[in-house]
Amino acid sequence: MRRNAAAAAAAGLLPLTCAAQPVAWHLEVANDVAFHTDRWYTSGVRLYRSAALDAGSPVASFLRLPSASAQRLDLGVIQDVYTSDPYAAPEVPDRPNAARLLFSAARHDLSADTLATLGIDAGVSGPAARGEQAQRLVHRIVPAPKTDWSVQVDNRTDVQVVGAWSHRIAQGAVPGAIVLHGGGSAGTLLAFGHAGIEWRSDGPAVAANPLLRFAATPPLPRAAGGFTFFAGASLRAVGRNRLLERRGDDPKPEAAAERRVTRVAAGVAWSGSWGAATLGLAQDSAEFVGQAEPHRFGALTVSFLLD
Repeated sequence: MRRNAAAAAAAGLLPLTCAAQPVAWHLEVANDVAFHTDRWYTSGVRLYRSAALDAGSPVASFLRLPSASAQRLDLGVIQDVYTSDPYAAPEVPDRPNAARLLFSAARHDLSADTLATLGIDAGVSGPAARGEQAQRLVHRIVPAPKTDWSVQVDNRTDVQVVGAWSHRIAQGAVPGAIVLHGGGSAGTLLAFGHAGIEWRSDGPAVAANPLLRFAATPPLPRAAGGFTFFAGASLRAVGRNRLLERRGDDPKPEAAAERRVTRVAAGVAWSGSWGAATLGLAQDSAEFVGQAEPHRFGALTVSFLLD
């Protein structure tokens, strides 16, 4: 049974481990518009180019996973937008409007059952991240209440080192695949560790759900194509969240960060010869003390393979 499961996993990786690995473009758009809230983590955009990494590169040899049969390098840009609750009373603690704009580089080590990621993101948090302009653009299409950007914290350097590890376990024990996730992020504004578990109806660990990895995840469609369903949960242990800090002249009270944040996520992916598309839904528990209720958002990811 174990030998058959390992063979099936390897078969799903054929396009990734052969000599001519495809270049892929990966666009992820997260937003809470589907839940008509427009608050807290309200928008995220991630655009990556993912390509095979030459084994002789210095980047390839640094902390390389011994079992890795292939490596990829992702280069891209990230914008995350956070806003206050437009319906909250003035005296209630709430998160301030904030945005991040980061350039990202991530290396992935791949084997039949494991995906290991090391990355670094560097950029700015503040007005230069263009969060207000991004929100205004979206609201031209989807009307929503205005939020206050006038007291946004001034520009700050935003750098973080990210690591994530995903490994398939209990092969053949249940239909589909069970994948464990772990990792963390350490940076100037955010620091947290995380652990989680995911079930997939089909596919190896390398096709894991980015909503549960909290790191760049390479766009790697399955060889077999077709639909894949996934569901899982994770726990974050938060050491620092300076995105909750308010400017000195902001009259609203500052919210304290919750030290434990849970996430549940589920979705469906379609994979074909052209690439893959994934639609996921996530719910996070309170990220700050006094947050009225859990926060829900959706994420749409589209990946295209190029020869």
